[in-house]
Amino acid sequence: MNNQKLKLWTGIGMATLLASSGAVADDHKSGHHDDMMTSGSHGGEGGEHHGGEGGERHGGEGGEHHGGEGGENHGGEGGEQHGGEGGEHHGGEGGEQHGGEAGAAFSYFAAGGEGGEGGEGGEGGEGGEAGGSVSAVESDGAYVAMLKMMQGHLMAARELIKSGEVAEGRPHLTHPWIEVYPMAEAGLKHRGQKELGGRLQTLAEKAGQVENWGDINQEFQAAWVAAEEALNSVGGGEPSAATVSKVALSLTKQAVLEYDEALDGEQFVAVHEYQDGRGFVLSARDYLDRHKAVLKKQNKEAWRDVGKALDELQKAWPTAVPPEQPVIPVADLYSAQARLELALAPYLY
Repeated sequence: MNNQKLKLWTGIGMATLLASSGAVADDHKSGHHDDMMTSGSHGGEGGEHHGGEGGERHGGEGGEHHGGEGGENHGGEGGEQHGGEGGEHHGGEGGEQHGGEAGAAFSYFAAGGEGGEGGEGGEGGEGGEAGGSVSAVESDGAYVAMLKMMQGHLMAARELIKSGEVAEGRPHLTHPWIEVYPMAEAGLKHRGQKELGGRLQTLAEKAGQVENWGDINQEFQAAWVAAEEALNSVGGGEPSAATVSKVALSLTKQAVLEYDEALDGEQFVAVHEYQDGRGFVLSARDYLDRHKAVLKKQNKEAWRDVGKALDELQKAWPTAVPPEQPVIPVADLYSAQARLELALAPYLY
């Protein structure tokens, strides 16, 4: 166990270990979050400008322009145009890379990259060369992580709308279609999953009309069921403990990056980023709980450590609407993510 932990610290965990001194958090801020899924700084009030129904404007590298209701432009394969509501132009949500490539949050599935891919079905070649792109066609794990990220967005939307925060919840109904689907599309087609795209598009197009949960419940349930069917399309039965761990780490890593991006000093200025992070952590917990039998069977002690580490990480998101000040400093949250990586180390190596 100690050797496993040392290996993880030396490899994928070292960057987050440094966060205890604030070094990583500072580097992320000064580097404009180059490895984030929402790569780029945020303009407008408090770093984010919302135009129209849930529209956002994000500047910086590979930024996004969300312009209220109207057409949207997604930089997916072939630069296809999607004309639903939400009016968003996506140049790449930093690891989601709407050009079809996945980045930092999915690097656990890149061969030779962060966390490697050797534990997934014993294959070491998924995801391409070290530092290369991750393919939802080639990697079952990356494909599942993308689908669980979609569900994280949907969880955020559902929680907000059901609690009466309808205006806050509407944009999250569009995010699975706009921000994640372009990455997962090839993987879905490869596995014969044609239903999900249309369901997500319908959900996004109706988002601006929602006044209460009843307005969207039917479309939401249809999209959720389609996402579940897409998850079940991965063959081979129960996923390996390594794959389960990497999916959870991809989601929580992105959650931490979103939390970091949401803050300006000691104040949350990009509320939707905070809410995305909360949704991703909820989705990660859901996935771990679904497959706890395979994790407990392999290592009961590690499973207990994982639960404790995830509990500590989740404290950063106490409510759907962010508190006035962060409960956990960013540097401490990067450290909490590192502790979760350590807890999952027995399943990765």
